[in-house]
Amino acid sequence: MLVKRLLFPVSLGLFGVSILCMLGIWQINRLNWKNNLIHEVSTSIAMEPKALNPTNIDINSQYLPVTFEGKFYENEIHVLFSLKPYGPGFKVIRPFKLKSGEIILVDLGFVSESKKNILREIEDGKISGNIFFPNETDAFTPDPNLIRNIWFSRDLEKMSNYLNTKPILVILSSKVNDESIVTTPLSPNFINNHLQYAITWFSMALAWLFMSIYLIIRLVSNHKKVNLKNVI
Repeated sequence: MLVKRLLFPVSLGLFGVSILCMLGIWQINRLNWKNNLIHEVSTSIAMEPKALNPTNIDINSQYLPVTFEGKFYENEIHVLFSLKPYGPGFKVIRPFKLKSGEIILVDLGFVSESKKNILREIEDGKISGNIFFPNETDAFTPDPNLIRNIWFSRDLEKMSNYLNTKPILVILSSKVNDESIVTTPLSPNFINNHLQYAITWFSMALAWLFMSIYLIIRLVSNHKKVNLKNVI
């Protein structure tokens, strides 16, 4: 009889502790991944910039510092973005024609909503930045509003097709001459709260374990009291 009464709380206890521990372990794995990513970005950013050669650029060139010369085109893509302490606004992305003739995309930085549609005259010349292959688009990302020029992610394939450029994006690190643009160079300052999340899940697992043990002790104690009364 006692075994049957203990079956449910024991099973529930083991199930809850297992699930919570698995979530904690998942966050530890995420923590290691994020630390490796931060180290990778920091190492890449600290490298000496190299002259940009589009034929040598692929996904393995992620974060690579580059320098290049040429001229900006005037047409722009505006991607929704928020930047502290400026608030909501847009990332400004322009085509850039290299001296070699290829056209790439350059992320100039951030502009506030009020400065979205002002005319910007960006000086040509030698600039520097980092190669970036964004991963911001999923099945829930809306299509861009081409009439209002509002994009909801930096979709490299769509942007390059729309502006007729190579699928290469450079995040600008050098400042431009336009005061409306806040340069947003690539940095390793990623949000990394996975350790706190792991501690939370493991703490919940420990609390669940103690509650399960307490419940089991109560059931055993009540069972002994009932048996004692029956004997008396």
